[in-house]
Amino acid sequence: MSFKGIAVIGAGMIGAAHAAAYRQFAHRFGDGSAKLDTICDVNADMARTLATNWGFERTEADWKTIIADPNVDVVSVCLPNYLHTEVTLAALHAGKHVLCEKPLALDAASARPVRDAARSASSISGTVFNYRRIPAVADIKARIEAGELGKPVQISVLFQCDYAADPLLPHSWRYEFAKAGPGALLDVGTHAVDMMRFLFGDISEVVGAVSTISIAARRLPVSPTSGHEHVELSDATAKVDNDDVMSGLVRFTSGAQGYVSASRVAVGTGNRLAIELMGTKGTARYSTECPTYFELALLEDGSARAFRKIANSPRSPNVASLAAVPHDLVSVGYAEWFGFMIHEFLDCADKRKAFANGSIEDGYRAAQVLDAIHRSSTEKSPVEVRWID
Repeated sequence: MSFKGIAVIGAGMIGAAHAAAYRQFAHRFGDGSAKLDTICDVNADMARTLATNWGFERTEADWKTIIADPNVDVVSVCLPNYLHTEVTLAALHAGKHVLCEKPLALDAASARPVRDAARSASSISGTVFNYRRIPAVADIKARIEAGELGKPVQISVLFQCDYAADPLLPHSWRYEFAKAGPGALLDVGTHAVDMMRFLFGDISEVVGAVSTISIAARRLPVSPTSGHEHVELSDATAKVDNDDVMSGLVRFTSGAQGYVSASRVAVGTGNRLAIELMGTKGTARYSTECPTYFELALLEDGSARAFRKIANSPRSPNVASLAAVPHDLVSVGYAEWFGFMIHEFLDCADKRKAFANGSIEDGYRAAQVLDAIHRSSTEKSPVEVRWID
């Protein structure tokens, strides 16, 4: 089959990642005639700029126009957190193939109707868990499943950013619990929780968690803003009522333990995902700061048990078929990982097969863990993760 049209709803920073990835891979599917159709955003200037930059044909201001358009059958939802549920539900009910940005919803109760709609929909859908497509991470996952690292024992996943470290950045929806949910926890901790589930399986309990608001108030901008840019500020301030840092200790259903931490105020980290996991036969570790390799140490007879570097190569997942330069030690970065995810989503939609590697179900299950971490931090007690089907 072929797609008629592709739309990106939300022209902000992450909308650009979607637009660029569709530009790269949409022509590979069906008869190659799928249109990069629409960029939708209430900010007309942003929508026009994004459409021009990535070759989309038109812009719209109202997302409901996109949902009603029979010539658009693939939709990315790239809006602020509090709008994800409404727009994704509408897209599913309209029969669109839909890829929703993380988090799927502000909490698990809100995510459940989206999960239910995805189960009954005839279209293909998913949650944006693009970090699963890092070649090193996918390689580590394959080694775990093959038993190379033995039985899972412990994992640490840190997602650290510094986009909110400057107190002179303006207040926005990101710093309001009602619109963003738990702050760093939902914004970047969603990726960390998904990474834990991806590598070690389901989590049964949050043993304890702690949150910190390090910047208690921010000044309001003079005019509407997008992203994390410095703008002219007014004298008025608004309270920050969601976390800047959140950390938790978890127990997996397998009996393994894990540590997860999310920060939006870690000066100097930029956008850093760091993973270290230990099994009974070995340890693997990876950081996005060193994208060309991961490190592996295995318990082998006669081995000094030192870490060795496993470099990107054409044998790494996705590299040979999708990377522009599939060569040993050539860096594969954020744009490529994102493109790998979009390619997989379009391939699943083209073949009408489930998008299982980052499904709506995965988004819902991550939401249940995130709820438990937040509850544990506020109640200062362990919280069982109840898998409500």
